[in-house]
Amino acid sequence: MGVPLVADKWHSFPHTSILTKEQKMFAGPPIGAVCPFAGQVAPTSRSVNTIWSNTPCASSGVAAGTNAEAPISYVEAQGWMPCDGRYLRAAAYPELYAVLGGLYGERSSTADLEFRIPDYRGLFLRGFDAGAGMDPDAKRRLDPTGNNVANVVGSLQCDALQVHAHPYEITTPAGISQQGSAAGTSISSKSTGSPENPARTALETRPKNVAVNYLIKFR
Repeated sequence: MGVPLVADKWHSFPHTSILTKEQKMFAGPPIGAVCPFAGQVAPTSRSVNTIWSNTPCASSGVAAGTNAEAPISYVEAQGWMPCDGRYLRAAAYPELYAVLGGLYGERSSTADLEFRIPDYRGLFLRGFDAGAGMDPDAKRRLDPTGNNVANVVGSLQCDALQVHAHPYEITTPAGISQQGSAAGTSISSKSTGSPENPARTALETRPKNVAVNYLIKFR
């Protein structure tokens, strides 16, 4: 049944009373939530992303980031940390481990079990297809550790160009002479058209973008 309304008094209803204790939505972002953060953060990992080392788009041309003349936020005190692929002790971060488990990798360091958080540095995020049919190469995605093919949350996908063709013109001689060039025929080459003049070239195919820090909530 719908919620009873009283004319001109809807705003007097305490909205939280509509849901029972068990039905209440999140009071805040859930553990494991990821959000973009526009400011600078510390501490951060400066290590190279090795998760993609078995893929055609492994890390290359590494350029360490620098800090701008702007404030730096120590977000871990507020329950967030950068998504930089670090390993964490499961015993020290039990809530986050309960969400991620070994999805992004785990290892045993001495007597402690460690799990890895996602590394989103320098990457775009894409919604998990989950059978929607909007990711035509979903079945070729690599698992979050970069070792196997798996269409799962956290899986990897290299940059690519959609298969396509460019039309161009050629000149076919009407006849072939035994000596010299074909009579009355000139042959010239034509290059394919360019989408931009001059075209922008780079080491990857990408859209316009802005760099942010992706943070994950751990408590």
